[in-house]
Amino acid sequence: VTDDSTIGGHFLSLLHDKKPSKLFERVMNVSLILYAEHEFNASTFTARVCASTMSDIHSCVVAAIGSLRGPLHGGANEKAMELIENWTSKEEAKSNIIEMLSKKEKIMGFGHAVYSIKDPRNAVIKEYAKELSELADNNTLYQVAEEVEKVMADEKKMFANADFFHAPAYFYMGIPTMLFPP
Repeated sequence: VTDDSTIGGHFLSLLHDKKPSKLFERVMNVSLILYAEHEFNASTFTARVCASTMSDIHSCVVAAIGSLRGPLHGGANEKAMELIENWTSKEEAKSNIIEMLSKKEKIMGFGHAVYSIKDPRNAVIKEYAKELSELADNNTLYQVAEEVEKVMADEKKMFANADFFHAPAYFYMGIPTMLFPP
């Protein structure tokens, strides 16, 4: 079963072997747009550097994918999910994040190399993650993510980037964590 009307719908049809809901299709398409609209990012740069050496197209694509996979680029949403899926309540998330901060551990999905005040893409995907969570049987993951965002703002004056709320959005659409970056 495939839906060729949109790229996001087609992807979800192939992944789940059934036509996605209109909401899932819209969220996936918005997600792809949000990521595509992020100017001259690391994987684009990597592909262009590789191409500038007159390498073949396959090498350029592989180089770009390798760059994208890194946790400081496309792999950040996967790392955010690995973080927030460990907690079963807002309270547990808050105490663990504060402990991680005291140990100076990196919290994935916060801050950005290009955006210095806020990531404008975050507001869009966060709203969709909230809407998806309200339809789910269990919205704990979204509540945990929101609490982590609040603690990071209060404690470190850091903002969530788009990768952070992509994690619960993808989770609620049934996308396995290891498929987040690709």
